[in-house]
Amino acid sequence: MLNWTNKQWGALIGVLVVLVVLWLGFGVAALVILGGIAGYFVGKFVDGELDLSDLQRGGVGGGNRWPRRPLR
Repeated sequence: MLNWTNKQWGALIGVLVVLVVLWLGFGVAALVILGGIAGYFVGKFVDGELDLSDLQRGGVGGGNRWPRRPLR
């Protein structure tokens, strides 16, 4: 097996998150995880995979993603 599967990467990341929580404490670990998520989106933007106009369209009206029916 030359490449890891997504399950194996997920297990490794899960173990690392648990170790960071145990080592640093919950509050600091939460900040580390939030920083990683922010870094992920910054990386997507820099690579050109994330378009700000898509985010603006989704935030303003949401498009036709959900059928909006009145509650009865």
